[in-house]
Amino acid sequence: MSKITLYTVHPSRGNNVRWMLAECGADYDTVALDYPQLKEADYLAINPMGKVPALTHGDTVLTETVAILTWLAERYPEKALIPPAGSDARGEYYRWLCFALHLEYAAIDRKRAIENSEEVRLAIGYGDFDTAFAALQERLRGREYLIGDRFSALDLYYSGLLAWLIHRVQVLPADAVYLDYMQRHLARPAHQRAVALDEALLAEMG
Repeated sequence: MSKITLYTVHPSRGNNVRWMLAECGADYDTVALDYPQLKEADYLAINPMGKVPALTHGDTVLTETVAILTWLAERYPEKALIPPAGSDARGEYYRWLCFALHLEYAAIDRKRAIENSEEVRLAIGYGDFDTAFAALQERLRGREYLIGDRFSALDLYYSGLLAWLIHRVQVLPADAVYLDYMQRHLARPAHQRAVALDEALLAEMG
């Protein structure tokens, strides 16, 4: 039976996939890379974009964090990390999964000090930074989970995204709504195990 292999760099978006693998209790191998190796031919054969994370399972190659998280959630249905297929809740899952991509692009544009014209705001998916993040903040206010009444792969992704935007990219304020939501999920045992694995990997690579 084919084994899952994670290709990652620490720190990177691969940290979120490591966390998801821990939530799933998955048996997997890790290929630890450094950033220069991402542009070498061996890795470009896996992901021509030269980005991590990537996941392989037999002949299947998965890239893009949201795709990997969703695939894993579906592969381990007993963990209930995604709503049932065909349900209204699954539709809501897809909505907020895609919305997260708008948030990332909006944040990078803000970091680059790009101010879009009204014409561009009408055309671009996220509209404008303030509107996009106001929508997220309103969604999170008073909620323990982004959708439904239990932890899902969405909460994992959004918690990692918020931590990145607040602490690394530094385009979001450390607002209580964001922090309460994010810190609740980052305290999960699976996340702590994933962090320990990544730190051990970094120490091993020197």
